[in-house]
Amino acid sequence: TYSRYPIIASGAISGEGRGTSQWVDVVIKNDTLRIFNNHLYTMNISSEDSSDIEHGRILQDGDRMRSIVERIATNSSVRADFVDTLCMVINESPYRRVVCGDFNDTPMSYVYGELIEELVDAFEQCGKGYGYTFRPMYGTLRIDYILHSPELETENYMVDDAVELSDHLPITARIKLPSKRTK
Repeated sequence: TYSRYPIIASGAISGEGRGTSQWVDVVIKNDTLRIFNNHLYTMNISSEDSSDIEHGRILQDGDRMRSIVERIATNSSVRADFVDTLCMVINESPYRRVVCGDFNDTPMSYVYGELIEELVDAFEQCGKGYGYTFRPMYGTLRIDYILHSPELETENYMVDDAVELSDHLPITARIKLPSKRTK
């Protein structure tokens, strides 16, 4: 995580092969935010799978399509195991939180449902259209997210489909940090 603001603490959450999560405490305007950067276990879609999906070739091969669906389902349960630990650490944060990254799961998944329980999805506040972030699958999957504490406010959210460095599209959000809460 790079920041123009001071980072005063950091740590990692071991996913034991199910994903990775790092967090940093950043001081902004005499307030502290904990930012979690995540990469959860892969969907296991190869570049060949992606190309065949994108060009519709996968529709003629039922066994291959079934194999892809089975991999996605199996790997979704691997991510679900990790997200329970991740949510516990996120919810124990003494600071307001921003949780972002590649979750490799859709908004209909257990992973997303658990993460969003105490957080707000920046896309839902300011996004437009499908907000897809995964190039293959005909531009229909949103699997990358920026979530934050309810006390924060999304002012702007953008998916940049012009950048072609990955099969994922970069997302950005401008999040307003209101005055420090009083206890």
